[in-house]
Amino acid sequence: MADEEILKVETLEDGLERLTMNRPGRLNALNHPLAEALLAHFESRRRDEAVRVILVTGAGRAFSSGADLKALGQPDALQDGPKGDWVLRDLMKAMRACPQPVVSLVRGPAAGGGLAIALASDIIVASETASFHSAFINVGLSGAELGASWRLQRAIGVSRAREMLYTGRPLPAAEALTLGLVSAVVPDGELDAYGLALAADMLKAQPDALRLSKRSFDATLEGISFDAALELEERAQMLMIARRAGARGQA
Repeated sequence: MADEEILKVETLEDGLERLTMNRPGRLNALNHPLAEALLAHFESRRRDEAVRVILVTGAGRAFSSGADLKALGQPDALQDGPKGDWVLRDLMKAMRACPQPVVSLVRGPAAGGGLAIALASDIIVASETASFHSAFINVGLSGAELGASWRLQRAIGVSRAREMLYTGRPLPAAEALTLGLVSAVVPDGELDAYGLALAADMLKAQPDALRLSKRSFDATLEGISFDAALELEERAQMLMIARRAGARGQA
């Protein structure tokens, strides 16, 4: 498959974009071209005001099976050092730094680096066939990789997260919903429609409301004090109030 097809980018309507990891024959496993394409795209959205919500999904029957281990030794394999793990680390940061809420629509396995991509998004919606695998420890690596330990312990609790990361056992969709890792579980055939409806509701927000909300949510998640959270939220609300007043004045 040509590199330009490895990541499909679609503008579905004003303000909504869908990214599809497009290696279905390899369960959308991450090689170097795909990782670089994802990183470049999210970095390009950091100053983008036209795109307001980003959906991420995988072609075929998987979200992403993680690093493409069968590509080891090939030119397109993920490399050690700056050409490998650093690309994925930068991708995680770029997903959080871009102002748009990122919604991962997970069908089938999200394993290893694929799990990390889902965890770096703002919202995860799962189909009934979805499963979440840390996988790192099963291939001889540390279970704490690409921010998975930071997000999982906050999302599903210390004990359950550490069990998942120490053992590499898969977490099925139904249990992920019970634990709060995903916001909804829907039939496979309804996943895309559910994601579009969710995005449509988000796009009803005023310009900049989603960006300011994402910044506030991330800052409070990282452990600032309650007083600091109140101050941050108030600043965001005052900015939105001022912009609404300005919009009414121009009407």
